[in-house]
Amino acid sequence: MLSPIELIGIIILIIILIILLKPETLVKFGKGLGELRREMKRGESIDEETLTIANKLGISTEGKTKEEILEEISRKLKSKA
Repeated sequence: MLSPIELIGIIILIIILIILLKPETLVKFGKGLGELRREMKRGESIDEETLTIANKLGISTEGKTKEEILEEISRKLKSKA
């Protein structure tokens, strides 16, 4: 969530962009921001899925990087096979 100061900054930036740039440029910029947001959401959901799998396998995730968790998941699955 954005803080009030960040929100005000974004609004001011949008107003300046509207004044300085053509509307077509703003549309392209908005589409780019939307794509960025979708990619970030997709990345977050992958992290949530990884944590869910680790918890189901009984792997502690506290203080570990995503790569470390993925390695432990891989090891655990190989040992079960």
